[in-house]
Amino acid sequence: MPLSVEKEFEFTFICKGVTSRLSVPVPIPLPQAVEDFAGRLIGCHNLPCYVEDDLKKKLDDFVTNETRNLYDENAEEALNKIRDGTTDIDSLVEKWTKAYTQEVKQYAKVEEASEETLFSEVYHNLIHSPALDTLLNLEHTYALTIEDLIDQRDKDLHHLEERQREEMEEAVRNVGKTYRDDEINLLAQRHFENSQLIGGKWSSELTNLKDTQKREFREWVVKVHEDTQSPTKSTSYLGRVRALSNALPEAEEEERSSQAPIMEESFTIHLGAQMKTTHNLRLLCTDALDLCRHKTHTVGGMVIPQPQRLQTAMSLYSNDLCALILMVDNRLNSYTGLKRAFAKVCEQSTDFHFPDLDQQFLIIEHELTLANDYRAQKKQSEDGDKVSIKSSSSSASLDALDKGSKLQTGDFYLTKHSNLSEVHAVFHLVTDDSIRSSDITSRHPVILSIRNIIKLCFRYDINTLTIPLLLSNEMTEEMTIQWCQKRVELMFKCVKGFMMEMATYGGHKSRNIQFLVPLGISEEMFSGISSMLTTIFRLSNPVVVKSATPHR
Repeated sequence: MPLSVEKEFEFTFICKGVTSRLSVPVPIPLPQAVEDFAGRLIGCHNLPCYVEDDLKKKLDDFVTNETRNLYDENAEEALNKIRDGTTDIDSLVEKWTKAYTQEVKQYAKVEEASEETLFSEVYHNLIHSPALDTLLNLEHTYALTIEDLIDQRDKDLHHLEERQREEMEEAVRNVGKTYRDDEINLLAQRHFENSQLIGGKWSSELTNLKDTQKREFREWVVKVHEDTQSPTKSTSYLGRVRALSNALPEAEEEERSSQAPIMEESFTIHLGAQMKTTHNLRLLCTDALDLCRHKTHTVGGMVIPQPQRLQTAMSLYSNDLCALILMVDNRLNSYTGLKRAFAKVCEQSTDFHFPDLDQQFLIIEHELTLANDYRAQKKQSEDGDKVSIKSSSSSASLDALDKGSKLQTGDFYLTKHSNLSEVHAVFHLVTDDSIRSSDITSRHPVILSIRNIIKLCFRYDINTLTIPLLLSNEMTEEMTIQWCQKRVELMFKCVKGFMMEMATYGGHKSRNIQFLVPLGISEEMFSGISSMLTTIFRLSNPVVVKSATPHR
């Protein structure tokens, strides 16, 4: 039975005393509105405008009748197949049952909540209870254990490297005397194997410790939650809470002061003319990883969780998430540069809620292969299209599709974290050397990806987003004053436009955008960036109330 057919539609009209007849094939059912199809016929065949109403009416009647006839023929054919026994009734019943149970809520099976969903609800309830401090202290205790093991590993590997370096230097000095060239090669091979063996041993020990901590933490959280749900809170609940609670001494004056002052400035802005939305902007100069790593915080000589950790933990399963954009290369690993430093920060403590970074990379790598296959198929289908709506930069990037699972400029992937200081999600945005040019436009793939990232933030309750203002993680030689001013102006205007565009997704909810400036920028340049922000964004002016009575 055909799902669609083509029928010949005939339309007769009189133009300048001459009877004309139009005959065109029409797909049944018509995949578009009758009005749109009639408009196309008038435009393609230069029909007079006064026949439009008559054409629409006759075309509508024709499509309605032919569609009904097609459905009747298909229905009759299906019934005949059932009568003849051609169609298996059991398979047909199974097909309709599956359709109803998956599409109609009334007939759908009640699905049990997954273990991850249950744990997230339990943790969210517990983190907003008197057990908050206890939870944070427990996480911090586990983190200190991990840090101690990592410190032992680093010392062991450093000692091994020093010993191997001394052995290699001794062998090189005595080459031709007590060592031959092949013996030096064997020595280098043995050093490499020993390094791999020791590194694997420490990696296995670290993984086992994190798995143990994760299991114990989840069991403790679930048990404490069960105790809190009892009609009368049992002594076991109080015991679990008190066992991990510490009576902290009063902080000293030097402990109250911040560790390292940074340049920062905050603004409240309005977007939109008629339907205004209020947002908060923050301009700060710091290292991007400072928002991820836990800083040492002591009270009375005792190391305790950082205050920012409280906010991050309480909003982990909420509609007030925080995200950070990191600029990375096109390799999906954590071996070099900023990616390696970020991986070390993630390694410092156990993630009790999400897979570790390497496991997330494996999942992303699988999805990346599927995404590149889809892009390759899409490119092949567009090869015959002579009208391209793509920008030159994005079309040029398609030439890299033959590289398998490699990322392209403008791609980004997301990792989730619960063990970072001020961040729940990290967008890893792929860039290349073209971003160093001062001539990039708003159509550059990286700029367009920031638009998509902001769109995701508006859709999925990420209310705080940190954006590298210069699209770079550090200051470089080509970043002159003119270069910085041009890049800052471009970023401010693009982000402003993106936020106004995406306001339809997030309603009137207030958002927080943090513009991150790399370390090393001068105070004069920072002040200039701040002044430029006030000229591009409309600030919220404070209301000043003056008293009528003069002060004495």
